[in-house]
Parts: sequence; structure tokens; C-alpha cells
Amino acid sequence: MSLNNIISTSLSGLFTNQAAIRVTSNNIANVNTENYARVRVNTEANVVQGTSAGVNIGSIERVVDEFLETALRTAVSNSEEFSAQREFHDRFQGILGDPASDSSLAARLDQFYSSIADLTLNPADVLRRQQTISELQSFLDQVGEVQVQIQNLRSEASQQMAETVQSINEELQRINSINPLLVRQQALSEETGGLEGQLADSLANLSELIDIRVSRSDTGQVTVTTQSGYPLVDSSLSQLTYNAPGIVTSGTFFPAVTINRVNDETLESISTDVDLSPHIRSGRLAGLTEMRDSQLVDLSLSIGELSARLADEFNAIQNQFVAVPPSNSLTGVPTFVDGAHATNFSGAVTFAIVDDQNQLVSTTTVDFDGAPPADFNALITQVNTALGGNGTLALTNGEMSFGATNASHGVVIYDDETTPSDRGGRGFSHFFGMNNLIEASRPGIYDTGLDGTEDHNLNVGGTISFQVVNGNGSELDTVSVNTTGTTYADMIAELNNVAGLGAYFTFALGSEGQLTFSENAGYDDLSIRVRSDTTEAGSSGLSFTRIFGIGDTFKVDAAKDLQVRSVIQADPNLLALGSFDTAAAVGDVALTSGDQRGALALQNLETSLVAFETAGELRSGNVTLSQYVGRILGNAGLMAQRAENFEEDNLALRQEVAQRNSDVSGVNMDEELANLVVYQNAYNAAARILSSVQELYDSLLNAV
Repeated sequence: MSLNNIISTSLSGLFTNQAAIRVTSNNIANVNTENYARVRVNTEANVVQGTSAGVNIGSIERVVDEFLETALRTAVSNSEEFSAQREFHDRFQGILGDPASDSSLAARLDQFYSSIADLTLNPADVLRRQQTISELQSFLDQVGEVQVQIQNLRSEASQQMAETVQSINEELQRINSINPLLVRQQALSEETGGLEGQLADSLANLSELIDIRVSRSDTGQVTVTTQSGYPLVDSSLSQLTYNAPGIVTSGTFFPAVTINRVNDETLESISTDVDLSPHIRSGRLAGLTEMRDSQLVDLSLSIGELSARLADEFNAIQNQFVAVPPSNSLTGVPTFVDGAHATNFSGAVTFAIVDDQNQLVSTTTVDFDGAPPADFNALITQVNTALGGNGTLALTNGEMSFGATNASHGVVIYDDETTPSDRGGRGFSHFFGMNNLIEASRPGIYDTGLDGTEDHNLNVGGTISFQVVNGNGSELDTVSVNTTGTTYADMIAELNNVAGLGAYFTFALGSEGQLTFSENAGYDDLSIRVRSDTTEAGSSGLSFTRIFGIGDTFKVDAAKDLQVRSVIQADPNLLALGSFDTAAAVGDVALTSGDQRGALALQNLETSLVAFETAGELRSGNVTLSQYVGRILGNAGLMAQRAENFEEDNLALRQEVAQRNSDVSGVNMDEELANLVVYQNAYNAAARILSSVQELYDSLLNAV
């Protein structure tokens, strides 16, 4: 071997071991750097025409196990998803408070029942009436506040989604900027450890926010997609978009998280937006979306169902009994009926006028079974004629009213005790809300008593816009339904039109006049949202979807603005606790002050079974109001515990996979120091050979 070959060989050893020492030193310097994977130098013999010419660096690569890295990213995404859910459930538990405290929902309801028990002892005592009303209002305030706070949490989840999307975009930009540098370094066979460390840190951050899959090309370029395969970073950069609404209510439509390709320099969109929601499987973004669109909605639905049933049960009793002395007039809530509609009532109801001494002035009983009026106009004429000018029953824009002509007289609507009037499970006064105790933004119960043959009286040109949503929360379709035909049956037939909404659902009118729908075969886990509804039944102000309570908004809003009617709060004597004597003749006393039958009926609600419908995660069933409150609290606790358990399980898996990944990719100081000694010795050996060759050259030159 010539001296030149020896020099070349020794120089290759110097350069190779110098690079190896630099790589090893970098590993040692980053021993405590999170997400850093150690770098290894792979050497190879430099052979020229079959002759060894020293050593070269074959590659400088990160020591990683791709399977473990993928498993770690998945575990990170899953743990962050449930961590986000657990945070919101913890906050909701704080809103509910300690179940054992006197301020919990259950305790508030118990306090009301205690006040009712006290009221039964002396129903005429105004202070006891005031206490009962105050305890009821306190309970209603707390129920309403819980519902408000749920919407606030949904708003907070939405805002955090916007922040998360911004963080995702920043990490995607960072990865996109690292890619060309990696390609360049690999093409030049230069050390990429620093870039790889930055890339690993960015991928780790990204996996916390959204589920990702990472692959590499032969050039070193990294491609990032969602677990479902939708590209985030490949040959070009993509960016996510989400605009959080400023104010969130039960009817808020949240925009989808969309994605589009952008110009690398300006970040301006160069493609159309695509809904990314179906591709978001885990990560913090998935957890926030689940809370906003599912779990918090389920909780709000159960609160709404409680409010609806509670108000309905209390209003049933308030409308069943009579205040002593009674009001001079009663006015109901807006309904969809008009004078030409069939009454569709069964049983019997009495309309009466009493004077300021509670003596009967005039009375009439309507028998809907034996001699039913043809329609509400006929009913009104029959009642007014029988009362002889002492009182007036009227129906205006869907609101039923009943007033005494004499300002000192009172009005009574009283159901027959044997065969009470009934439509959709409610008596006459209750159906029209003539003497309600509790009022809210929405009734929450939509047993209309319709059989479908009645005229709907909907305005011509009215349109309902429905959004069909799949189980991933993505919009499957938007369907418009126009005012059709003349009857409610015609409208239901249009809903079932297979060219529109009927392709996904089948609608039907139940025995109590409630409109129900179910998914068609092949369309599981779909839901309906009402985007807009410009229909109106006559001049009632009620739209078609409002009449039947289509969509979650109407059910949730049963807990909105929930309160004891202001006139009853102002005058506790209007609390209906008395019973009307249907056997009284004109001039006889028909009402007795101190009658406790209404108070006893309210007290019996504590043990009465109420038929609750499915609401959120709570299944339908017959339980007491107190038991349903307990079910709400228990379900909220179970949801919180479930999120915490999933978080703990995935954190344990994350730690285990992280440890195994660290065993493969982590820096071992003993190993690195040993390598450093080996490379230093090899460097010194190459240097000594070079020095020896230099001495040989000097000797040869001196000899000449």
C-alpha cells in the first residue's frame, strides 16, 4: 500500500470518528430532552477497485421502533381525549355541588316537600304559602342555573376547540417547514439528529391534539395523516378552520371543523373546504367535540326532561284545584287550536262563576262523551249561553281565556272527579294552561291530542329546513319541507316523502298526538336538527316544529326561564288548594277557605310515579321526581367516573409504551460514554497513523 493510500485511509478514519464523536456528544447533551431519540452512526468500508480505502459514514439515523412510536402516539391521543372530557366533567360536578349538602338539587326538592307537608296543616296561612312558593322557586332557580351552566360549558368547549385547531395548524406548519430540511440533509448524507428531534417534538405535540399516522419516504420526507388516512402534511400543507360562535344556546348550530390545502408561503387556501369531523377519532379535539355535541347535550336533555315533567305534574294539580277566592279571569298559554278545530276531549268539565263570598252565581257542565260540541266555536257558544252573561269563554289566536263579567266575581274550571276531561292526557284547564303554577320558555311535553285530520292552518309558503346529522356529528343532508296540504296528516306525509326527509326517517302520530320518528333501515344513529322554520299555525305564533317539539332545542329549553308564575309569587292566595263543590246550587257556597285537598295532592307528588321519556343517557321509566333527580346526579357522576377511568387506563398504557420506547430510543449514558471512548481511541489511532506517515515522508525527503 502506498503512503498516499495510507494517508487517505487515516483521514477517512479521522473524519468518520470525528462525526461519530459529534453525534455521541449530541446524544449525551440531550439525555434529558423530552421526545429525543438517540442517533446512531453506521459506518461502512470504503472499497475502491476491490481495495480497502478506509471507512465512510454509511448513515446517521435515529434509533426508533416504528411500532412503538405509532403505539405511543395512539396512546397519547386517547389519553388526551379523555383528559379533556374529565376536565369538563369535573367542572360540571362542581356546578352540581356536593350531593349531601343542603344546596344540592335533591336537597332543594326535599325542602319543598317539607314546606308542602307544613302547608297541609294550615292551608290558609299566607306565610306557609309564601314559604312553599319560595322553596319551589329556589328549586326551579337551581334547575335553570344548571341548564345555563351546561350551555356555558358547551361554549367553553367550543372556544377550546378553536384554540386547539390553532395549535394543530402551528404544528402542521412546523412539520412542513422541517420536511425540506430533512430531505436536504439526507441527500447530503449529513447529520439530521437536530432536525429529527424538532420533528419528534412537533409530532408528539400534534398527537396530543389529534390522532395522526406518520410515514416516511425514501428521501426522508415525512407524511402526516389522520388515523383514517386523511392527509394533513404531504407534498403540500393543509390547515384546519373552526370559527367558534360567540354565544351558545341549546339551538346553536356549530360550524364543522374543516380542512383545506394552503399556499406554504401565504397560508391562503388553494382548495375547497372539506369537513374533517368524520376523520377526527381521538386527541383533545375529539374529546372537546364529544363534550360539546354529545355528553353535555345528554345532560341538558335529562335536565330538560326533569323540568318538563315537574312543571307538567305541578301544573296538573294547580289546574285541577281552585284558588280561594278564585281569580276574576284566567288566560291560557298559546296553542295551535282555533275555533273550527274539533275539541278532541273526552270526559266532562264544569265552568262556573262565584261571587266574592264564594257563592255560586252560575254554572254549566260540558259532557264531551255524551253531547260533545262540534268544535271549539260550538263549545264557546254553549258555555257562554249557559252562563247567561255572567262569564265569557273565548279563544283568540290559540289562547283560551275565561273571565267573569263582574269585577268582584271569580271563575272556576273544574274537571269531573269520576270522568275528568282529557285530551293528550291533560284536563281542559291543564291543556290550555289556564291556571299554571310553573312556566318556562317551552313546555317540553308535546302530547297534542291531534289525530291528524285537523286543519293545520299553516301559512302558505312556510318552509322548514332540517339538517340530518350522522353519528360522527357531520351533516349528512339538508332537507327543506314546505307547507303542504291542509291537514296535519298531509304535513306528516310530506315528512315521509322518500325524496326528502323520508329517505332517512319514518314519522308517525302517536295515540296522544305526539309526533315520533325513527331511522329507516341502513341509517342508524342519525339525528335531526331544525335549522329554521318559517311556518305558523294561524296567528298563534307557533311553528310546526314548535307544535310537536321536533329537535332537542325544545326539550332542553323546558328548563329555560323556569319559574313560578309571577302572579302567584305576588299573591300566594292564588295557589290553588281548594276543591269546587259540583253539587252546589246557585246561591250555595261552592268553595271553602282552608281546604287542604290541593295541598295534599301536591304532597302526594313526593311518592307518585311519573312517566319519564328517554333523555340523553337516561332511559324511559316510571319513577318519582326525587328518584329522577337522583338518576340525573348518579348519571352525571357515572359519566365523570367513566371519563376518569378511561383517562387513567390510557395514561397507564401511555406510560408503559413510553417506557418501552425509551428503552429503545432513549439515551443510555453508559453506552454513549463507552461509544465516546471507542470513537476517541479510533480517532487517536487514525491520527497516529497519519503522524507516522508524515514522519516517513520527512525521512524520505531528508534522505534525498
